[in-house]
Amino acid sequence: MKSPSTIYLVTRTHGMRTHFLTDENFKTMAKSRSLSEIVDQLLRSDYATEIGKLPSEQVDPSKLEMIFLKTLVERFFNLTKNAKGKGREFLENYVARIEIENLKRILRAKHTNAKIEEHKLIPLDRQHTLINFPALLKAKDIEETTALLRETPYTSLTRRIDDYKRLGITIILESYLDSIYFDKVWEKVEKLENKKSIRKLVGEEIDLSNLQLILTLKMKEIASRQIEEMAIPISYRLRKTNIKRLAQGRFEDSPEALVGTPYVNIAIEILKKTDPTIELETILSKKLYQNASFALRNSSLEFGYVVAYLMMCEREARNLVTITTALDLEVTEENLLQRLFI
Repeated sequence: MKSPSTIYLVTRTHGMRTHFLTDENFKTMAKSRSLSEIVDQLLRSDYATEIGKLPSEQVDPSKLEMIFLKTLVERFFNLTKNAKGKGREFLENYVARIEIENLKRILRAKHTNAKIEEHKLIPLDRQHTLINFPALLKAKDIEETTALLRETPYTSLTRRIDDYKRLGITIILESYLDSIYFDKVWEKVEKLENKKSIRKLVGEEIDLSNLQLILTLKMKEIASRQIEEMAIPISYRLRKTNIKRLAQGRFEDSPEALVGTPYVNIAIEILKKTDPTIELETILSKKLYQNASFALRNSSLEFGYVVAYLMMCEREARNLVTITTALDLEVTEENLLQRLFI
């Protein structure tokens, strides 16, 4: 029997779900020929209040992106504060994905010696994080950045510095952040009651993250032993034997390595692409959001519904950022629609 707090949270989430933009909204915006056309549609959504605060001449893709991300953060933490008990413990760990994304942005900037300022990060209030992001932004390089994380949950990231220096790619550090994140989230999942739907959602996200990591490293011709060591050490439907076969086999043999998992067709789809390096993340993210959409339809009374809602919040923010930046990049409507998670 579900606890009253879970019933309350799921009920609130049903109401919040009605605020989502629809796939038709995304398709209509993708056809827009100007930013003002997109803004006109957004003024009928949850983004209207924040957009309305901007003088019309100051509206640009960068400012809109910050509004989309600010709304994402508010949705995440408004839901978390209404949870109780083990459900709240889980959600507090789950929403740390925002913190992780900011850390990745900083690491990538330090790697290329690019200047990065706070407005380039997802807006995260100090009450929602223990990380001193202003200090990280001032660090001179990646080594100093990781050293500043020693008193945080990410202190062990310093262990990967030697590998990073040897291979010269930030994915070494980013994948380790993912391992730290999913380890904490998975631990909280296992402590939940009635966890079947949520275990499926989070477990498949871990699998898809591992697939993206492994296939990316294969395309970069990283040694198989290194790939196995970097994989997220949590198995759901993607078993350790599958990971070993993927790491040791050829990229084009990945469907065979995934036999016995639900991911064979995904690997086949990736191999059909002219440039898998560009479309890999889009294909895997689409699968993730399809899983979330399925859960919204079929787990309407479960705690998994709450997680599916958060995943779809993330989807909406990513779609909107893609649409508004596409105008500056002169992306064709056809290519834009392929990039959207619809």
